[in-house]
Amino acid sequence: MSHAKEVARYYRWLDRLEWMRVMRGETGNEAQPVHRPLRDPAGGASGPMVVHGLMLQGLSLPPAPRVLDAGCGYGASMLDMAPGVGGEWLGISLSEVQVRRGNAAAAGQGLGERVRLRVGSYDAPVEGAFDWIFGIESLIHSPDPMATVRNLSAALAPGGALMVVDDMPEEGLLPDQAARVELFKRCWRCPVAPTRVGWLRGFAAAGLEFSHEADFTPLTLPRPAAELAPRIAARAREARWKRLLGLGYRSEADLGGMVLETLLGEGVIRYRMLVARRLA
Repeated sequence: MSHAKEVARYYRWLDRLEWMRVMRGETGNEAQPVHRPLRDPAGGASGPMVVHGLMLQGLSLPPAPRVLDAGCGYGASMLDMAPGVGGEWLGISLSEVQVRRGNAAAAGQGLGERVRLRVGSYDAPVEGAFDWIFGIESLIHSPDPMATVRNLSAALAPGGALMVVDDMPEEGLLPDQAARVELFKRCWRCPVAPTRVGWLRGFAAAGLEFSHEADFTPLTLPRPAAELAPRIAARAREARWKRLLGLGYRSEADLGGMVLETLLGEGVIRYRMLVARRLA
């Protein structure tokens, strides 16, 4: 099975099991944000929408920009930002379920003409010239992130910005730290998971000019390691036997998420935003 098909199957199973909504105590079929909840530095409520305001800080966009969400999930980021930013928004996802629900939500919110989702890969050529392309916890799934950056950079309009918001391992990890990073990567279907330096090299190789960055790790909300340890051990045992039956997706998703919490809490992985621009 190709990696793209494996990722699509992974998300299809998580949706079927309603893992994403259950983990947040949410119900219903509307488009849901599936990225990291953050503490609002402005004092507002914590949640997965906080990152959108942080992404827009320092970002210069033309009036009515063309925007691409590379790995859009249910399209919640576009539905949250499009009314304030304006322009035309396109989201691509490998998941037919996510695309169907996202388009229904856009239509229900009166945004169907401005926000569209379609099934596709961010590694396939994208038609158009976009003023802003972003990926929130999505490009980490790429089996070849540098090729992904090259492909997306080719779809940027002159002066357009490519933004990566993702979990980035630090350099020079100890063996135990590296082993836990590998466990997280396997559970969440992230073959490479570049470091900050790796992403910056990819930007440069694609002919992009680095613009700005931010480290959102202090705003993440990991639980204490002592609370997570017994849960990680129990979920790891469950994932092992369920994997043998082909039913391990939810258990592995839970396990990867809890391991990631410990890594964020220790600073082994940083939750960063990196932005580069195509020269005008």
